[in-house]
Amino acid sequence: MEGTCLLVRCAVLLALGGCASERFGAEPPRILATERLDQVAKKPISTAPAPAKAANRRMLDEPAAIALPPWKIVAVAKPGATPQPAMPPTRLFERVNPSVYGVKVAPVSGTTSYGSAVAISPREAITNCHIVNQGKVIMLTNGETSFTAEVSSADARSDRCFLKVLAGTLEPVPGVRDFRSLAVGETVYTIGSPKGLDKTLGQGLLSGLRKVEDVEYVQITAPVSEGSSGGGVFDERGNLIGITTFTIRGSQNLNFAIAASEYWR
Repeated sequence: MEGTCLLVRCAVLLALGGCASERFGAEPPRILATERLDQVAKKPISTAPAPAKAANRRMLDEPAAIALPPWKIVAVAKPGATPQPAMPPTRLFERVNPSVYGVKVAPVSGTTSYGSAVAISPREAITNCHIVNQGKVIMLTNGETSFTAEVSSADARSDRCFLKVLAGTLEPVPGVRDFRSLAVGETVYTIGSPKGLDKTLGQGLLSGLRKVEDVEYVQITAPVSEGSSGGGVFDERGNLIGITTFTIRGSQNLNFAIAASEYWR
């Protein structure tokens, strides 16, 4: 476990959603092994197309984060894991794609940012706080359908946020698997909005199960890119197992998701 902590603590992390700013130069800053995960420098990223100069200006004119509500488990109950047989990628995408929503956040000032969220009930979805913590207006989109949402519960330390739609009905995931039931080597799939491309499917392996500062993470080799934050990580049966959150800068396929079951802790 200590080796796990050192692996993650010593890395420079790249957050996968948020504002359009390149925070580091060619060489990333050195991170001490004693630093906590939530203290490691992160690079929030926007998926909105923007010239390089605009991105540089944004770094200097970062809008202040809005006040988020305190953390509480707002879903009535954690959905159970679905027992259905493993599905081929095409069938799995058809099954879980309706539950993954694009997130568009209009901040108090600055550039609109994008990410994803996953519906876990007809009114609630889960995502990363760094996507919505500067948002004045939050919209969830799925195809031609859109919903206005608000943050109903937030734990910025672990980057967990619940969203609640103000009107309308979401399509919840078929099931949620507990972290303790996962095994290294399983095939996993990601659905998110890298570079603003909604409903992008990725495939890889569950390459590690980590716990840092009492937060459980699923390590995956499935490709993730800028804008993937808040997207879903699914097993072969369509169960949600994680919410894509960050990758380690300067590495290949060292991508991490907050375990889905963490949202009920």
